[in-house]
Amino acid sequence: MSLIDDVKALCDRLAPRGWRDLLLSVTANGLDISQANAASLAAALIQPIGTINRGHAGFDDFHGTSNLAIDAGRPSHSLLYHALASPAVHPTTSGQPSSNPQDYPTLHELDTLENYIYSLMADRSDLDDTFVAVFAYQYRAGSRTPHLRHADIAYSRTGIARVGTADPHYDASRRSFWILPESGTESLPVLPARYGAFLARRGKPGANGSVQHGHNGQQDQDYIFPLHKLFDGTECLAEHTISLDYLEFHRNEKLRMTHRLPIRQGGLPVPAGFDISKAPYVRDSRNGGNLTSLQPAGSSTLVVPTPARSLVRTASQNNTVTNSDKLVHFMVPAIRQVGLRSTRFAGSTLEIPASGKDRLSPEYVNIRHEIDPNGPVNQTPINLNTLATPAFETKMKNGGYAAAHFIDDSCDGCIEVLVDGLPPALQGVESVPAFSLVTAPDFFPLADQSEVETDQTIVRVSPLSKGRLPVNPSLPRPSDLTSFAFDQEDKTVTAIVGAFATGQKISIVGQVNRMTSYLPDAASNVFAPGWDASRSRNRFGPFLTSSGLGSPFPEDAKLCAALASFWPAAAPDNGRTFGNQGFGNQLPMLDEELGFHPNHDQVLSGHQVSRPGWDGEFGPFFETSGRQLHVNFVAIERSDYVNHALAGQVDLSLTASIQSEELISRHQALIACERILELGPQPDLCLVVFRTIIDWQEAGPGRSELRGAGYLLEFAELRGGQMPTADLRRVHKAVHKRHVCQFGENGIAYKNGGAAFEFKPA
Repeated sequence: MSLIDDVKALCDRLAPRGWRDLLLSVTANGLDISQANAASLAAALIQPIGTINRGHAGFDDFHGTSNLAIDAGRPSHSLLYHALASPAVHPTTSGQPSSNPQDYPTLHELDTLENYIYSLMADRSDLDDTFVAVFAYQYRAGSRTPHLRHADIAYSRTGIARVGTADPHYDASRRSFWILPESGTESLPVLPARYGAFLARRGKPGANGSVQHGHNGQQDQDYIFPLHKLFDGTECLAEHTISLDYLEFHRNEKLRMTHRLPIRQGGLPVPAGFDISKAPYVRDSRNGGNLTSLQPAGSSTLVVPTPARSLVRTASQNNTVTNSDKLVHFMVPAIRQVGLRSTRFAGSTLEIPASGKDRLSPEYVNIRHEIDPNGPVNQTPINLNTLATPAFETKMKNGGYAAAHFIDDSCDGCIEVLVDGLPPALQGVESVPAFSLVTAPDFFPLADQSEVETDQTIVRVSPLSKGRLPVNPSLPRPSDLTSFAFDQEDKTVTAIVGAFATGQKISIVGQVNRMTSYLPDAASNVFAPGWDASRSRNRFGPFLTSSGLGSPFPEDAKLCAALASFWPAAAPDNGRTFGNQGFGNQLPMLDEELGFHPNHDQVLSGHQVSRPGWDGEFGPFFETSGRQLHVNFVAIERSDYVNHALAGQVDLSLTASIQSEELISRHQALIACERILELGPQPDLCLVVFRTIIDWQEAGPGRSELRGAGYLLEFAELRGGQMPTADLRRVHKAVHKRHVCQFGENGIAYKNGGAAFEFKPA
């Protein structure tokens, strides 16, 4: 069956589900996808359309001058493809998403339509200097494209898939996978990344194509731009029958890296009888690592992380000394000073020192789960967080016990394609593979780094797509494990590229986003390291990998989040969960996102139900002890995200719908209130309350001058030391001053300590 027959079947399936009426309406009856046969459909799809209503919902960012349903070789100029692939277009009379996934095309159908578009350019004469390259790619709204002119496909030689505990959930109305399960359970679906094979060409940005964020200081670098999509069959390239075979190789070696580093540099001795060259110290696609699988989506492929029963777990290996399986573990070293830093972060996390900017092993390692090294593999580790304070502090300081290693499924790897049937001039030309990262869950799937960085007062924000590090040079080609996949001189692998475009730019922010991204602008760049990747080094220089992240990653996630959202739009900002205590805030989370403790005043008053927040913890709250007002918060040294991950208490539903504009709005409200209250940086300042107000006139008890929506913020200046509470996991501190800030659309009402309320118009 030919591609036009497949397209006819697609149109016939979707036409009665609202798509025929929608396209007739948008084109003033110029495009009718209900045709008698494939030949008449093919003719209709290439007929110029007299009128396209770009004012219709979802069509405002369709290419401004295109007037074809299908434009040969150009998906972004093809109205039918835009309608079916754009997450802003829906086949409903209201323009709102349909709840029935059958009303939308599948990924396989979208792939078929892409193939048909390129099949109309099968007889190409412009393939000189081209080669095969693998790209992660995604059709996007105009505000998220590399050129920002109109909706288009964004491409990168790096894809970002994300771990989880359930099978992927494809949300057809979003045209993307979604982070919440369709069933409504508390499981975390894995997020796949989609890759395709293209004939590509190296060149400078400009006429060859666009680069997201511009050149970023790399004007002399050649980028790789896709030219023609490759797909199976006889219609891809004239007079040739093409077949594709995708291969993958992924590797997680965080446990090995903790032991391979010399002890004098912070590495951990290997307990007798364990072999760190084997699983689980190193897990890969050839030794049963069970990290990812490839699943076809037409002629493209999905890298799908393997769902696990929990985000982290213990693992075992046959120990040659005992001749039996034992839990892999390490002996916790005593605390010591390395240069200006201690080997403990926040008192209870092992920190392995960096080598300058580079992490040669995981940065942080959990040490709070003690095991019996001679015990059975099904033993339950002792949770040291439950020890009384003197015993806990002694353990954390002196070490000397066996702590469980935990594995997670983050990894990095390579996606390669083998293509048969290419023209003679292209046969034997080595293909360019793609770099694949499998990383931690994305708590803000609808807010990307590249959008948040438009507010230049938000610090430490940089998308991975801006990075110009080479990628892990030790990764082998899946087709030949004796050869390396990536050239360490290639520094544009994480760039996002697209077609050349002209016209007026579309604003990055201010657009409603429904599609999750698996491209590098939704991931964090590397500083110390990143949330998604780290910087390592060999004798030729630095490179990007995943092995420098925390072991397991929730240990790193806690500390990144506590440090005022160290990776904005990736790590939630929960510094106030820990009483701030020098951590600060910049993208504050709402009280309900941090969780309501049973003793929270909103719970005691009946306005809220007690429940933990996104990370399994409870946020801060005011409480009176004796006659003194205190702030009750989590003791960071006792907080254990490994425990929460084991218990399934990581909740993405609380943050899944947050847009970039909301994060920016929270930041701006925070800095405006700090400025008007004259609250400069101070280690004993805690943001205790942060709530959304829908309308100050209805919410009360705001100042009568306040109008519109806004936020309620309450700060506490603390004094004295931390004091224990009845709960070992929480402490409290006395309040010296309490400040209130009511942020509205028309101004700010504020109360500085015991002073009277004042109002400052906007």
